[in-house]
Amino acid sequence: MGREKLTGIFIPMVTPFNADETINFNGIKECADFLVGNGVSGIIPAGSTGEMIALTTEEQVEVNRATVKAVAGRAKVLCSTGGYRTRDVVAMSIAAQADGADGVMVVTPWYMAPNEKELYKHYEALRKAIDIPIMAYHNPYYSTCLMTDEFMAKLYNEGLIDAIKERQADLYRQQDLRYLTDDGFGIFYGYDVCPVESLSCWADGWVCGTGNLFPQENTEVYHLAKQRKMEEALKAHFEKVRPYLPLFTKPTAEGLPTPWLQIIKEGMKLRGVDAGYCRKPVISELPADVKQSLTTVLKGYGYLA
Repeated sequence: MGREKLTGIFIPMVTPFNADETINFNGIKECADFLVGNGVSGIIPAGSTGEMIALTTEEQVEVNRATVKAVAGRAKVLCSTGGYRTRDVVAMSIAAQADGADGVMVVTPWYMAPNEKELYKHYEALRKAIDIPIMAYHNPYYSTCLMTDEFMAKLYNEGLIDAIKERQADLYRQQDLRYLTDDGFGIFYGYDVCPVESLSCWADGWVCGTGNLFPQENTEVYHLAKQRKMEEALKAHFEKVRPYLPLFTKPTAEGLPTPWLQIIKEGMKLRGVDAGYCRKPVISELPADVKQSLTTVLKGYGYLA
């Protein structure tokens, strides 16, 4: 297809907000420097972890532009340009290409989930508008849009997309996608819990949200798995990733779902990186029990005294 295949470990970077909920552009630079300095392959600004749904389309373009500028070619940048309206997605993607992005990640339209014909037209309009790689983002948990393997393969085989972030994180689906396409299709494991299993088989890359807080550890696991050093990869995962996962899987003391976004931002701040605040309705402050658990984990990793 003439475009570079997407591979590597990509971090969907947080969007730092100030206390008044304005965008903290200095924080974007700090977060980008932190991730690049810890060896990640690439950064995805303004994705789910970047609170895309809390940004206006104009702000999404601004965050993407600021991230490309901050990274300055030291890693790949896939700008998240997902939106409900096709015209917004096209406009944001054209802006991302003009600003120097290495590609775009585009989640399916959400809420009123489009059918396959509508989805095809959506990605077709995008493909006609830009030349850089397109990673489709399949996340039916958030978008309500469930694609079949056959349809995702069709989007690639007919030239509309170059890669997929597969958030359902089903290893068989990844096997099926490879069978239905070819080695040029970039398949990305889209969750945080079983990267070694995925990368040892069919995945080319990994999009890892918790990598905002633990980029070095996740990057090490990624490279070991891709080098087929499976025993070392599993050992690194159990020693360097598995210990923090309960932070992101266990409910709070009052029985609420884990506040994973706030944990990432607060943890980064504890590590000296200005990850800022969240935008409401997300409440930035962590419950006392969660903050204690986070502090304990970071101490265990040697990041806090």
